[in-house]
Amino acid sequence: MDNSGISNTVKYAELLIRISKGDEKAFSKLYDIFYPELTRHVLSKIKDQTTAEDILHDLFLSLWRNRINITEIESIPAYLYSSVRYLILAQYRKQKRRELALSDIGDIDVIQEDIPLEDRLYYRYILDEVHREIENLPEKCKQVFKLSREHYLSIQQISEEMSISESTVKKHINKAIRHLRNSSKNKFSFILFF
Repeated sequence: MDNSGISNTVKYAELLIRISKGDEKAFSKLYDIFYPELTRHVLSKIKDQTTAEDILHDLFLSLWRNRINITEIESIPAYLYSSVRYLILAQYRKQKRRELALSDIGDIDVIQEDIPLEDRLYYRYILDEVHREIENLPEKCKQVFKLSREHYLSIQQISEEMSISESTVKKHINKAIRHLRNSSKNKFSFILFF
């Protein structure tokens, strides 16, 4: 990947500001920077040029349609790759729906067609960012939080499973929520609720 493109945050910030104001040349420049590498990435997962082009067309069209909010995106490379991942999974699910049980396909969201694509992509990006923040929690705190939010165990069940007091479980959960809320406030214009 072209480091001069990916690592130059200032350059992206300037481009995103111009794009948010409807600057088509800035959008074309962003497209030119990312399209070749994204195409290679999609083609490594989906061996069909037309489908890959359709996925990238949808991605960049949604980005343009939602350009007024584009400056809220903290990392444009992370956003684009997260969105592409989501679109590849959506495409895979669409193709294989009749052939495979849903449980055979890992990490697929329920795709609600009535929600605009750009909103679904941004939501997917936010979820990925939240999951990254969860992985950055201290080990025990992360374990407790995952048992609570991903496995839906009660405080008492977590306490028994981890051999720690219920008050310690509560402290870990509160610490995780504080961390995630602070992180979301720094990155997005709203507070994530857990």
